[in-house]
Amino acid sequence: MDKEATTLATEILQELKASARRWFFAFIFMFCLEVATIGGFLWYISLPIDDVTVENEDGNANYIGDDLNGVLNNGESEKNTESNEK
Repeated sequence: MDKEATTLATEILQELKASARRWFFAFIFMFCLEVATIGGFLWYISLPIDDVTVENEDGNANYIGDDLNGVLNNGESEKNTESNEK
């Protein structure tokens, strides 16, 4: 019976050792993945920013649908001017 207990104990220890090895490699993999993520984020925030400003030399702006007062122009004023001309 003592031999069976010894065999059982060594079998359990071998399974525990294999399990610990798997958990260790999983921890190392996750640690490397986390370091790579942090490194990638630091690299991303250190990239130069391209600020582009576009200036109109004429001073005129294109208003599509609205006039300078903010009134929506749906083409009604054009219809009114055409009907007044007739």
